[in-house]
Amino acid sequence: MNKVDFKKAFDIGYQEMIFTANNDETFIRIKNNYSVPSSKVSSTIVHINGKLFEENRFWIFFTELVEISSDIREDVQIELDKFEIDTEDFDEEAFIQHLIDEITDKLEENEVYTVLKEMEVL
Repeated sequence: MNKVDFKKAFDIGYQEMIFTANNDETFIRIKNNYSVPSSKVSSTIVHINGKLFEENRFWIFFTELVEISSDIREDVQIELDKFEIDTEDFDEEAFIQHLIDEITDKLEENEVYTVLKEMEVL
């Protein structure tokens, strides 16, 4: 598949994605843009909705999520690291895992902080 055709297909399925975490208590909306010349996807967290949590650790193995804020509806602009795509062999699983890792890392560095457990794409 050439890059232009790939972009058309990518935009249909991945231009906007919603992730859920924390037993469907936290929702994160991502916008993705595939660049034809570079074959890279730039992604931005644009909205966070739901509850924010922090993690309390007891001893070594036990943790619990503690709600720190509820009913959050926050429009944000948090840039994620770019992801390079091979248009001949698109690895959807690796792309989604990249987004999950990036969302987790960037939210720890941001003022809209939350712990994210068991995140998945809707």
